[in-house]
Amino acid sequence: MAAIRTSIIGLGYRGKRLLTLLSSIDDFNIVSVSDPCIDEETRRKYPSFSNGKDDYKNMILQCAPELVIIASPWEHHVEQALFAVLNGCHVALEIKGGLYIDEYKSLLSAALEKKRTVYPLENTIFMREHMSMLNLINAGLLGKIVAVKGGYRHDLRKILISEKGEIGKGSNAEGVWRSKFYQKENGDIYPTHGLAPICLFSGIGRTDRIVELASFASSSHGIAEYISCHGGSEHPAITMGDIIITQMLTEKGTLVTLTHDTTLPRPRSLDIEVQGSKGIWRGEFRKIYIENVSPYETWEDDGRYIDEFEHVSWKKWGKEAIKIDEHHRGMDYIMLKMLAEDMKGTGVYPVNLNDLASWTSVTPLSKSSIKEKRIIKLG
Repeated sequence: MAAIRTSIIGLGYRGKRLLTLLSSIDDFNIVSVSDPCIDEETRRKYPSFSNGKDDYKNMILQCAPELVIIASPWEHHVEQALFAVLNGCHVALEIKGGLYIDEYKSLLSAALEKKRTVYPLENTIFMREHMSMLNLINAGLLGKIVAVKGGYRHDLRKILISEKGEIGKGSNAEGVWRSKFYQKENGDIYPTHGLAPICLFSGIGRTDRIVELASFASSSHGIAEYISCHGGSEHPAITMGDIIITQMLTEKGTLVTLTHDTTLPRPRSLDIEVQGSKGIWRGEFRKIYIENVSPYETWEDDGRYIDEFEHVSWKKWGKEAIKIDEHHRGMDYIMLKMLAEDMKGTGVYPVNLNDLASWTSVTPLSKSSIKEKRIIKLG
């Protein structure tokens, strides 16, 4: 089949990386890009629409893409996706935290009406070990899932804060708009990286659902000290706790622990752990223990299990994925290849917009739980 006519909205840090990767995959034909600020090299390569923040509409109407990839600041996602869907495009949405309850309701309705698909670009689902582990769990090796945990534990201080201690003026343009959340919110503003894979591991959104949620916020000593030590002021005040912990309970009794931790010194981690009735997997440390299989009370390296239960997509594209997508260890490449197969009718993308709506709902719910100091019961 012909390559998918693809347009991109948003050429910040993430958008540029996706553009580079898409241009190396034969399934996609980049027909246009849109961003208020586009560098000259990109302009020479692609038809560019940069006449203000709404020029993406002209791009969609003039270029008629089949797929629109949205990597703009979070507050624009639904508006831009709605316009694309209503004009006959499928959409691939970069992930984020939810801005309000039922944020995606209008988009869900439009996508259903227009028979268009909205693909969440949550790359952690497509990590080799995560896809293998889902196969292992579905094969029953860990038994019934009792508890799962995950998180977004990534030191973003240099992105959010400049060398002079100025918040919103860090090393990445994304920090300009992203830092504003740290000055007005207190909740898990980026839940999906850790939550998406553990939802699949535990059947949330398939055979189970979350029924209770409670969130807690630590102090903000870490980010305040970082600003102060670099000569900046603590004002305007930081409202975001350094660590946000969200505890959830599912209808079937699975415990879910989610952590947001982005303003303290630490190596990057998704903090994944899956505890079942027959064993446990600690994803961060790549260790596994299966009762009556592993040596008694002794962790095993998980490598042989990851190999044995390797997902068919990694068997097909793994070598080229690692080679082309070194930055994200192949998971972005596998994600885009599975998206292309879904659009061409030769494969199935594993998650959908309903999943994204569920994952991102943790953001407004966690903020309410922290502010009101209560457990939130879900219908």
